[in-house]
Amino acid sequence: MTIAEKLRMLREKQNWSQETLSKMINLHRSTISRYETGKTIPNEETLLKFADVYKVGKDFFKDSKEQQELHMDHAGFVMKEGPADPDMAIIHQLLADHPEMKKALVEFQLLPPKRKAYAIDALNDFIKLLNHKHKGKM
Repeated sequence: MTIAEKLRMLREKQNWSQETLSKMINLHRSTISRYETGKTIPNEETLLKFADVYKVGKDFFKDSKEQQELHMDHAGFVMKEGPADPDMAIIHQLLADHPEMKKALVEFQLLPPKRKAYAIDALNDFIKLLNHKHKGKM
């Protein structure tokens, strides 16, 4: 059983919402969601918070964490698409080369859906504009 599956099982067993749990351990609800879907793996300190609130031993998550760390890339992200995807390799390199892009993407993730859609459209339009204006100048 993965950490995500264990976290969700424990929360549902207590009949708590993600919002309730987030208040109990002082994390944002979306963070709880990312942990429970396996999009993010909690660090050791956070796992201890979960163990404390669920009254399970501190080693309850240990085997699952070691297993999942085998599937992480060098930046600490869980690879869903697979390392052979060339677009993902480009994206990982872009994030490594431009930390401000990573920060912007984290902020983007927190936007409501309509604003995300607007931001994507605006970015695509801006890139097209840059490509058109600077065609042949580079």
